[in-house]
Amino acid sequence: MTDTFQARIPTLSEVELRQVLAHFEGYRTEAVEAALAELEQRGLTLAEEERTRIRQGLAQRDAAVQAHLHHGFVARLGDSLPARLARIRQLTALLLAAGLGAALAIYLATAPQATNPLGYEPMNTKKYLRDLELYGGKVNVLATEFMGWWNDRWQGRNLATTVACLTVLAAGGFWLLATRRARDLERHQGEASGQA
Repeated sequence: MTDTFQARIPTLSEVELRQVLAHFEGYRTEAVEAALAELEQRGLTLAEEERTRIRQGLAQRDAAVQAHLHHGFVARLGDSLPARLARIRQLTALLLAAGLGAALAIYLATAPQATNPLGYEPMNTKKYLRDLELYGGKVNVLATEFMGWWNDRWQGRNLATTVACLTVLAAGGFWLLATRRARDLERHQGEASGQA
């Protein structure tokens, strides 16, 4: 991305370069530095106070980004990217083991759902469904069916399935976000060491 911007800088007009500098917060540090260098190369002056303000603003923004990255959970997982990724895998495995273990315990501790002793489920009769539709329309029938399905997810052995699915989703989400954050942290550390 920097290379394409470096190639494009000489084609920008003075107005466009000054626009980049006026709104430097929205651009990467390298792009702003390149715009400053291009103005200087063209022999166009920029007030020293303005140049100082821009450089201080960039330094503050970069310092804030570094502080945000280093105070995060992922930064405390290790000193290098491989160490962080290994810890993230371990934590993901721990989450999966705990959640799936809880799901298995629920499944084993719960007896299969018994049938209605009266042999009668209202949602299985046409008369009940017709009455629901008569009083509330198709939306009432759909809402009642959905509520029945939703309530079944949180009872008996279905609860074990729900816990297992939520565990897989939570562990996958944690792994995805933490891995991405670790790679971002490594990239920012590389950029910071490259600038130093």
